[in-house]
Parts: sequence; C-alpha cells; structure tokens
Amino acid sequence: MYPRVLYILCMEEKMIKVTDLAYGRLAAPDLDRMEEFLVDFGMIKVDRTKNALYMRGSDGDHHHLHVTELGEPKHIGMAWWAKSEDDLRAISKAPGASEVHEIDEPGGGKRVTLPDPDGRQIEIIYGMETAEDIDVRETLYNFGNNKVNRTEIQRLSMNPGHPSHIKRSAHVVVKTPNLAKFNEWYQTMLGLVRTDSIIDMENQEKDMMTFNHIDAGDEFVDHHVVLGIQSDNAEFNHLSFEAADFDDIQAGHYWLKSKGYKHAWGVGRHMLGSQIFDYWRDPWGRIHEHWTDSDLVNNSHEAERWEPPVGLNNQWGPDFPESFVDDPHLHVL
Repeated sequence: MYPRVLYILCMEEKMIKVTDLAYGRLAAPDLDRMEEFLVDFGMIKVDRTKNALYMRGSDGDHHHLHVTELGEPKHIGMAWWAKSEDDLRAISKAPGASEVHEIDEPGGGKRVTLPDPDGRQIEIIYGMETAEDIDVRETLYNFGNNKVNRTEIQRLSMNPGHPSHIKRSAHVVVKTPNLAKFNEWYQTMLGLVRTDSIIDMENQEKDMMTFNHIDAGDEFVDHHVVLGIQSDNAEFNHLSFEAADFDDIQAGHYWLKSKGYKHAWGVGRHMLGSQIFDYWRDPWGRIHEHWTDSDLVNNSHEAERWEPPVGLNNQWGPDFPESFVDDPHLHVL
C-alpha cells in the first residue's frame, strides 16, 4: 500500500517521542458489566455514550484512562500522548497513518491513528480535556530505620471494604509473532527505549520478552510502559494501572475477592521493574493489574538481558503461573 522506500525512511529515524501511555481501548458485549468491574477495580465513570464507556482515575491530568467499546470482547489498541501538535503532524506521515483530526469522543482533543505491526489501533493524541484531581487519603509508613516517620494514630479506613484507588494508566503487555519487528516499530515510531529483556533460551541471540520505557531524557520514568512477548499469535495480555500504595493494593485485592472476580496472579513484587503487583481478570478474562512502587529509569540506564529463571522470578510472592500467558481467555486480535 505504501512505497517501500517510505517505510525504510520512516524506520531509520525516530518519528516522535511520546510522553506516556494515555489509555487502553477494549471491546465488551456488556458495558454495564464492564463498568461494574472497573468501578470495583478502582476507577470512576467519567462518561458513557450509547456505544462506549470512559473511565478515569484520581489523577486529573487525563480525562479518561480506559475506554471500552460495545462489541465482541477483544483488545482494540492503545493511545499515547504526543508532546505537541507538531508531533501529531509528524506521525501523520508514517505508513498507514491518518491525517490529524478532531477526536469525536468525550474529552476531545486531536488525534492521529495508525496500525502497529500486529494490526492494533494506535492513537497518538494531544490536547484532551483535563479534570480536577480527586483527593485520596495519604498513608505514612514507619520503617525499621525510621520508626517515628508516623507518630499519630492512623486509620486508613473505618470501612475496610472498598476498592483500590487507581491513579493513572501505567503500561500495557501484549504478545506478538515478531518481537524484533514489534520493538523496532515502537522504538522508531514512538521513541521508546529498551529497558531490559529476557533471553530466548532456544536462540540466545533473540529475546522472548522486551521491556520498553518512555524516552524523557534525564527525567525519571517508569521501568516500562510496554512489554512485548514473543508468541505464535498477536494477543492481548494486560493493562496496568498505578494504585495509591501498598495498603491500597491489599484493600483492592480483598474487595475484588469479595465480589467474586477471578484472580490471575499476586500479590507479589516483580524482579524486573520491582513493582508490587496484583492481577485480576475482567468478566471476559482480560487481565487488569494494580501496581505500586516501580523502579524508575532515565537515559543513564543501561539495558540488560536476563535469563528466564531470573527475569521471571519474583522478589517475593507466588510463583509465575503458566496460565498468565497461556490462557483460553486471551483474545486474539
């Protein structure tokens, strides 16, 4: 569809550098059920139309951080923040990209859409409405070497049954049939940078998983914003959201358990990324993660390659379940 020379030209230089993940876009056949799950997960409905549900977190710099369209259950794609309208115009010249256009959905703003190598819908957005932050209780912790960090009685909640408090969209994990091509596209088109990778032990020159982070120069960012997993098919694995703190994750864990949702993995602390995690499945099996206390990196970070026994281990918590990446509930694009 597009001249080969244009594709090569685009892949040789970074098109833009996105500033963060904005939201994931899923589809579900019942928006009422999806809303109920996401509220129990810790989000707040900001808008709903006849055909889509828009959920926000406590941080107000994003109008919404999760979109569910009405339809057969699948992962449609994800949206990324551009630095400026100039970046929108730049990415609109990429192969398969749309022109810059107004977003005809709640929150407004401008957007360019284009497919990634596996056909996911990638949205590059700028100028979306913001909202007021929502206050979330602050927790103070005493530690072994600082037992007077908190000297007043602390009661996090007089009603112990409540969801977590989602702050922001954090990262996305997907499976791809060509991890090298996947990484090249996200690094050249969106400006992401490899943080760490896990070696394919059957062919140690290749990776079986690659963590990529935002390129913000000297500024510190999350250890990863997208993780690609080598697989036979292009599939969705999970969306991740930052919760307020460790207590908030534990409260959310028992709230979701009391509501009868299916647990996927956790609570534990990862080795790569070092975040405390807890994974839950929505009514159609798609995984949503609570996390807190992640490693941060900047452009001084040196990427490493890890063998699976180390890279997949936890610092503490339950062992990695095979069903986490090989499960019939995962929906092929």
